[in-house]
Amino acid sequence: MSIVHIAQNLHWHGLHWHGLRRHQRDGRGWIAVFKMWWRRMQDRRTLATMDEQSLRDIGITRYEAFYEASKPFWRA
Repeated sequence: MSIVHIAQNLHWHGLHWHGLRRHQRDGRGWIAVFKMWWRRMQDRRTLATMDEQSLRDIGITRYEAFYEASKPFWRA
């Protein structure tokens, strides 16, 4: 299954992205979305592994970090 097919299935199930339809023809919009998803996934993995001191430094609790890290990559 291709990445585009997966993205289209997500869109079909109501998980849509603002302004993406206008970019579907040239593919550049999709690339930007996948880069954003990749970055979000990496950031959430990092957040999940942070120690208590680092979490305090950025001003969030362990619960907030867990909540954010448990979100799927497509959800902001």
